[in-house]
Amino acid sequence: MYMKKECAMYQSMVEPFLEGKLSGSNRSDFIEHVKSCKVCHEELEIYHVIYSVLDELDTDSGKETSNYMASLEKKLGSGSGSDSVLFGMNAAYGFAIAGLASILAGVLLLLI
Repeated sequence: MYMKKECAMYQSMVEPFLEGKLSGSNRSDFIEHVKSCKVCHEELEIYHVIYSVLDELDTDSGKETSNYMASLEKKLGSGSGSDSVLFGMNAAYGFAIAGLASILAGVLLLLI
């Protein structure tokens, strides 16, 4: 996949966006870029799933998030409620990422 010149800058904004530390025009510019750039959107999806799984493990509420991609779309303001509508990815992709994130979280817990 081709990465645009400005992608490095926007990819450095992924974590601050997910942590709610990105505001104003930076947040708006980030969202617009991610909606139009497949590479950066996929990067955001991966981080979002990892953050979500780690948050679930941290809160230990027993409640599982059933649709990581829909919660990401909500954060991006698209409000579609379906899996990765922006790029036509299906639920299987989301579940694969969630599985990898779960494995990573398990490994991290073993190391702690």
